[in-house]
Amino acid sequence: MKWLLMACLAGAALAHAQPPASADASASAPERLQADVREAIVRVPARVVDAFGKPVEGELLVTTFRPAGPGPFPLAVISHGRNSDKRADYKRPRFESAARYFVRKGFAVAVPLRLGYGELADAGDPESSVSCDAPRYGTALRAAAQQILAVRDFMAGQPDIDANRTVLVGVSVGGIATIAATAARAPGQVAAISFAGGHGGNPEKRPGSPCQSDQLRKLYRAYAEANAAAGAATPTLWIYAENDRYFAPSHASRWASAYADGGGAVDLRLLPAHGEDGHKLFAAGNDVWQPLVDEFLAPLGFGQPGSVARPAPVRPLDGEASAPARLRAGFQKFLATQPPRAFATDGAGRWGYAQGDDALSRALAFCQRHVPTATDGTPASTCHLHAVDDALVRSTP
Repeated sequence: MKWLLMACLAGAALAHAQPPASADASASAPERLQADVREAIVRVPARVVDAFGKPVEGELLVTTFRPAGPGPFPLAVISHGRNSDKRADYKRPRFESAARYFVRKGFAVAVPLRLGYGELADAGDPESSVSCDAPRYGTALRAAAQQILAVRDFMAGQPDIDANRTVLVGVSVGGIATIAATAARAPGQVAAISFAGGHGGNPEKRPGSPCQSDQLRKLYRAYAEANAAAGAATPTLWIYAENDRYFAPSHASRWASAYADGGGAVDLRLLPAHGEDGHKLFAAGNDVWQPLVDEFLAPLGFGQPGSVARPAPVRPLDGEASAPARLRAGFQKFLATQPPRAFATDGAGRWGYAQGDDALSRALAFCQRHVPTATDGTPASTCHLHAVDDALVRSTP
């Protein structure tokens, strides 16, 4: 049992926005945080041990998002995946489409950059499995899970967070690490969502087949046993696409069966092929997964939809005449794209458009990006959808 506890704790798209005339568009301009979703950056200290017993520590760079209002808000922690060849190149992860989805559902969102990635790469690589022949998945996933829980604990200490309603979310290595963290039964965690979860995949050398898949199967069962030992199993949703080049559906099915055999509660969704690599579904297939997550979370007390509702059409588009003169420059660019597409404006001359996955949400976000903030830090105006695909959805800008 001691070993068990140690192991368990163990698309292309177009978008454009019009800045205000005074905006500095140079490469040296400071990064602008998104006021409409109260984007902020915090630092969370973490200390873990790698596969060789060496301590690795540092301050995790955590991006947070919040809805408007005082809260308290339920919490979603979103954990990134792994590319061992490019881990030093990782930028601050934001997962903006996913973050906005959860904010629309009423969640505060925390997105950490873990030890071993980006600016924290020099600290060490605690999530390395070391060898394909004899991977050390247990220690790698324990390190990742401990960091997820550290961020959860930090956010739980904030006065506007209701940590008794926490959902952990992760993709790829972040997905299986989310399941590992769920084994710890953190107070208030009500669900976990894993997108393409796994470790040890290599789409070039071993397409669809991770190193020593059976070791991961045993770990998944151990995580389920630890979670179920403390009471009713935490509901989990696992989402994979048929053409995942890291983890083929056959592996996902065996892992899910092992998790269920260990007493875990798992809802496995094996989706059709998406794009050239279904492993990218979380980032590039929001229109696919968001309704599934809405469906999964609704019985758990999160019934507010996160997907942007598609407005009813007012009339078909009539070329540039469907927008006033001050929006014509942007509207011409919008008209040059193909559906799915959306155009948004704040009614004061600012606009944004997007084409492709999550077009409605992204068009609103790009429009909102350059809306000035009031003295209290809130946006001075709110963008709304003006056109979607081939229809006008709001007759006045």
